Amino acid sequence: MFEGHILVVGAGGIGRKHIPAFLKAGWKVSACDVDPERLGRARDAFALEGTFGDFWNVDLRDFDAVFISTPAPWHVPMATRCAEEGIPFLVEKPLSVSLGGVERLLELVEGNVVPCAVGFTRRSVPSFRRFGELLKGGVVGEVKLGLFNISQDYPKYRPDYSRTYFAREDMGGGCILDVVSHIVDLAQWYLGKPEEGGALYGKLSFGPEVETEDTAIVLGKFGGKFVSIVSNLFQKPYRVDVEMVGEEGNIRYLAEDRGISRILVARDDSGTWEEVERFQGELRDFYLRQAEEFGRLLEGKPTPLTTLREAADNLMFCLSLKERGWT
Repeated sequence: MFEGHILVVGAGGIGRKHIPAFLKAGWKVSACDVDPERLGRARDAFALEGTFGDFWNVDLRDFDAVFISTPAPWHVPMATRCAEEGIPFLVEKPLSVSLGGVERLLELVEGNVVPCAVGFTRRSVPSFRRFGELLKGGVVGEVKLGLFNISQDYPKYRPDYSRTYFAREDMGGGCILDVVSHIVDLAQWYLGKPEEGGALYGKLSFGPEVETEDTAIVLGKFGGKFVSIVSNLFQKPYRVDVEMVGEEGNIRYLAEDRGISRILVARDDSGTWEEVERFQGELRDFYLRQAEEFGRLLEGKPTPLTTLREAADNLMFCLSLKERGWT
């Protein structure tokens, strides 16, 4: 267990999910936020080592790492400061809302050999890792096609969604940057780098107070494999459905509620799907597992965490969908 001191920058909704995860993983935690009220609530709720109001005046040498959970427009500038000073960092997804500054950040990280990762949480979850292991083990032969559907009743889980970053284009909100980026991360993890794609996207259900899309249908190529992605954020059933079509059968990851995930395999046209793995209660530990993996990264151990380069490829792909897609 890595027992360092981490500065969590951004004590709002996502920061308040990560702070207890880092504490449970054995880290000492300090928090930074420009909003005194948010900072005060975090101080009251958690056993923090310290609090700060201005990231740019904090001496980062006092910390072993920084976790950046601000709105997306500040991710790259803050990560760049960390990279310049040689401070390891974990940054929330998406990496940014534009490509501005991304290449320089990559050069700094790779030149200074700064340990860092981007917070696509599913890579740390045992069921998603096991699905990838089975794929790479050839359980259905060579995979040719990937089918993804991750959809949910977003307002149920985030009742304040219309007052958060999600509702604003300039804050990195909307289905593509907020949700599809997670699916793109899984696709590139399982199949390879995103190469080209197109999307039909728009606002089918959410009201006028939301300027971003709630639905996206994407077709693309990842590592030479064909991929389809469907996501909407207003349907009532919770659904995570990933199916890989191989030359010797299909393998499927299915979660139809937030408590149980199953991995199934079909090898013929009989309609029979064999359940090969079942996982329960993983959702509550998403952030804890990521905090633990980040600690392993700083110890020099291999981890599945998304690299900065992978996140940059993801961002470039998602931005191209929004720029060239149909609405």
